[in-house]
Amino acid sequence: MLSLDPLGGCASACGGANGNGAGAFKAFGKSYATEREAVVKFLEAVSAAETNGGDTVRAWLGVCTTDCIRGGLKMVAERESYHGRAFTQRLNELGGTMPDRNTEEFRKQLAYQGDASIPDLTKLKRGAERFPNPEETIRPLFEFAASLKEDLQTKEMVQLFAEDELSTLKWQKAAWAALGPKTMSMDAQASAAA
Repeated sequence: MLSLDPLGGCASACGGANGNGAGAFKAFGKSYATEREAVVKFLEAVSAAETNGGDTVRAWLGVCTTDCIRGGLKMVAERESYHGRAFTQRLNELGGTMPDRNTEEFRKQLAYQGDASIPDLTKLKRGAERFPNPEETIRPLFEFAASLKEDLQTKEMVQLFAEDELSTLKWQKAAWAALGPKTMSMDAQASAAA
């Protein structure tokens, strides 16, 4: 997970949801034989991504020195973690299992977020710049939820998940807008005065 990548990599790995068509179920830019197959693949990706997301946000929280960012990170870490647990449970109910989540990308993100020498604003800026349009970033999740016609339990889970992820991205964007330019301007003035 990057700085508050709410999809834990699912944003880039999943693409956009396309709904149903021509005898195949289409989701996130791919075709699946059935809705269930698409759901299981989604749950495999998101269960690992969100579990990792909780760990990486918690790593940042452990070294964060900016109070208002810490408050947001506490909420985001809990949401990422419970998303991971809920999606893992649903995946298990459907007969699947979470894939190995200890990937090289996860280890890199964990090290980055837990690095106390990287300023909080640098981490916040990284996430805000990666996802400048929260609604557009999360749109594929809402589309996927809307496309589910058989698995209504997962449909509702994805819908609520998308709302949470949108909230996270909006917070991240607002926090950067409030803190980033102001602090960077003050830092520049301090450097010029020195």
